[in-house]
Amino acid sequence: MGSAFEPLAARAPLVPDEADHAAHDLMAATLSDDHARADRAISTLESLDADRRSSGERPTGLVPYAYDLRDATLPSAESYKQATEKLLERNDLEPALRTRLEDTVNDDPLEQADARMREAHLIAYGSVFNALAEPASKVVTTGFRAAIGVARALIGLAVAWHNSEELTLQERQALVQWRRYLAENPDAPDAAQLRERTRDAEAAWNRTQRDRALRAARSALKNDHPELALVAAGRALRFVPEDPEATALARLAGERVEATRANQLRSYEAPATLEPLDPDGAALARALLAPHGDVTGAAQRLLARGGDGPYADESQYALAIAAGEHGDDDAMWRGMGTLAGQDPLRSNMTRHAAATTDDPEQNPYDAFSHARARDRAQQASWIFFGPLAAGPPERDLPRPLEWLIQLPSFFEVLTSLPNRLIQYPWLSPWPFGREPAAYARSYLAHRPKGVHAQEVRDWLQGYEESRGNWVGALEVAEQGGTGDLATIREQAAAQALEGAKKERNRDFRNALLRRIAREFRDTDAGRQAGALARKEAEEATPQRIRLSRGFLKENPQVWGPDGLGLRPELVDGDPRNGELHPNGVILAGGRVLELCYLNEKGDESAPPRIVRQEVSAERMARLVAMLEETTRQNELSDPENSVKPDAARDVFFERARLGLLDDPDSRAGASSAYAFLSMRERYGLVRGRESILPVELVIQGSFPDLGLGAFPRIRMPKPAPDAILY
Repeated sequence: MGSAFEPLAARAPLVPDEADHAAHDLMAATLSDDHARADRAISTLESLDADRRSSGERPTGLVPYAYDLRDATLPSAESYKQATEKLLERNDLEPALRTRLEDTVNDDPLEQADARMREAHLIAYGSVFNALAEPASKVVTTGFRAAIGVARALIGLAVAWHNSEELTLQERQALVQWRRYLAENPDAPDAAQLRERTRDAEAAWNRTQRDRALRAARSALKNDHPELALVAAGRALRFVPEDPEATALARLAGERVEATRANQLRSYEAPATLEPLDPDGAALARALLAPHGDVTGAAQRLLARGGDGPYADESQYALAIAAGEHGDDDAMWRGMGTLAGQDPLRSNMTRHAAATTDDPEQNPYDAFSHARARDRAQQASWIFFGPLAAGPPERDLPRPLEWLIQLPSFFEVLTSLPNRLIQYPWLSPWPFGREPAAYARSYLAHRPKGVHAQEVRDWLQGYEESRGNWVGALEVAEQGGTGDLATIREQAAAQALEGAKKERNRDFRNALLRRIAREFRDTDAGRQAGALARKEAEEATPQRIRLSRGFLKENPQVWGPDGLGLRPELVDGDPRNGELHPNGVILAGGRVLELCYLNEKGDESAPPRIVRQEVSAERMARLVAMLEETTRQNELSDPENSVKPDAARDVFFERARLGLLDDPDSRAGASSAYAFLSMRERYGLVRGRESILPVELVIQGSFPDLGLGAFPRIRMPKPAPDAILY
């Protein structure tokens, strides 16, 4: 087969034609503010385009740009806007130019503010309609249950109104546009009325931020963080000075902070003199400090003097520690638990014992046992109460009122119990057991030969297997777990291989494959990993930037003579003359291109037949320039046809434009795997269209109650592109 590329056309000497002279005159007239000369130049361009159309030639396409250039010299923004609106009536505007002009026309502060206010009103009234439409549509079919749904919707609306901010997102956007208009037009006729409206909105915005700060302060006090509450209350007072609730919260938080600081200072105090220890107490202290001291004997001598003597607590604490050092963990924690349950006002070791007992790092088995009990309770709670397992959602209301609001949903919770019983064994990912598993690993790390090590190990292995984490299950099984170790190794190797295949960094992926091949060499997945590692090492390229066949067909200028310069038969849809594979063309680094052809049978699902070919620096630079120009125009005409950021790709393109590709950068961090795809490849066979109707019909099914219904719903406006800033 010959070359896949058309030869580069010989470039004739560039001689300015009449259109070039007219464009030059237009530029000169625009810079010198000569309107008459600019109009003559535009007339010349229009005549040239008319002549070209009459003779069947392609017009210059400069006329719309010429009008836009002339309009840019108009004396005011309003006159430029009117001229742009007139220019948009033409039918020969390129998509990118039309999009830019439409954005210019739409960039009017008052129009944008009015649009945001209309959206705010639509959302306010539409949310009420949408909330009631679904339960109201079921009144005829479900009767009593529909009435419960209506009641629940009304309660939800009331709660949403209670929690809503005084100034909504759309109103905040409108406020910014009003400020912008007043800054640009301070003497406009409607400026006085707009200033008053702006002041009201700014006051509402201050109250909104005050309410946010108050919610944060109340939450901080509830969670025993008085310092955060004090900061949040101070923030609320900055927005609304002398606010009664903020003042009360600041005073309460300040009192708690002062009390905490006083307690901290008191803990630093020490008596002026220390009483000397008696001989038995001194013996216990020396035994505790000595490397092999007789702690048990010294503690028992003190206890023999009386069960509630001056050093009884210390003796019991020391006995518990000694039992743990001798390997009797259960005795140690029994002793600690007995001490922790005493009255802290009568026992000076209670706090120490409680802190030791409650510390998961020091007492991981107890933490594991309690976590398992909580986990079992959570599972039972989910089965019986479903979405109410953790209680009603937080709504910034008193907790009893939140439970009362949730009453209408109890009927649905009870009727959906059989469905949860069916779903329970198949929940994925498994939501339970994470906390006990963390404590189980901690116990095995600290006490791999502890009294409860085998019990914890068996539970942890079963948990990892139940959630499909075979790598974690293998780690536990190799430390003394149960089950068929060979089967677990096969499963773990297959899981590790799947994870390695998903890694995008080439060097890291190859390192993972080599590790799998080394550690699981006795498994099928290990052998596959070794083969993949060798293949990647042999076929690795500095870049993998792909232009799919669909993308090339959608953008013929990229594969045409001004871009890649492919022969037309490669993308004509006929596999008999060497059609490209759907993978298209791959920029493999340097000036090397990989052309992916269909195999001899023309099967698109089969791997492609790859032919590598090195192209000239000029062709590569031309391809990159055309590719970037095309994607930018596509994005301007259709925001959904955008190019995602990719730094390595952009660096490669810049080097291509400068002709610096003869020394490829082979580092993994400099490699890009970006793929330019067609719109059909992105969105499927049929791309969804935005309906122009303000209402849509929703058909909804419910698995818990096996119900089916249809109801209308008002289509809510999409957030503006800059909504994230507000």
